[in-house]
Amino acid sequence: ETKANSSDFVTNVDKSTEVFLVEGIKAAFADQDFLTEEDTTPRVDSDELWIIDPIDGTTNFIYQKKNFAISIAYYHKKQPIFGIVYDVMADKMFLGITNEGAYLNGEKLPKVNQDRTLKESILYGDLYSLSMFEKSPEDLRKELVSHRYLGAASLEICAVAENQAQAYISRNLKVWDVAAGVIVLNEVGGSYYFGGHDNGLFYNDSDGVFLSSQNKNIENDIKS
Repeated sequence: ETKANSSDFVTNVDKSTEVFLVEGIKAAFADQDFLTEEDTTPRVDSDELWIIDPIDGTTNFIYQKKNFAISIAYYHKKQPIFGIVYDVMADKMFLGITNEGAYLNGEKLPKVNQDRTLKESILYGDLYSLSMFEKSPEDLRKELVSHRYLGAASLEICAVAENQAQAYISRNLKVWDVAAGVIVLNEVGGSYYFGGHDNGLFYNDSDGVFLSSQNKNIENDIKS
């Protein structure tokens, strides 16, 4: 099916995966709240919040049969506890645990380079995101090594954490796109900006401009 526009897809697999995850969590833990992309379960008043994107990269899932992920984040009283991003077809499990580190398939990820600049970086982001900049795409090309776009926000954030890229931007994302990935990124020393809110994350279905990077140098270079 399509949502608001003809290229915003949702499949029966998105919905069934979400139901599977929510029911499994509910069976293990009482009085949990859920903020999910497909809205298959009502919100409740609880400090235990699970933010779930059952398939991040649905277009890739439909067309490519790869480059999509399951994203699950757990927040207690709006504070991040852990986030999981699972690249299904590549069998890559990213796990970020607040104050304990980030892991890829059980191996701890190293801290990212805090001295790197945008001119030494690969940037993930679609063509529409480039329209946010005052500079033209041609001018931007001179400011970085290269530009890529994967089409799955959680995987692109984790690519920054894994040092496959150094920054990722998007014009408008939802909290379920980023809630798990930013925990992974934080644990390797990266930074992010989401909509200008002080707490860094929305806890509803609002849209927001999103920028993630390996360090403040790159973030400030992008903002300027």
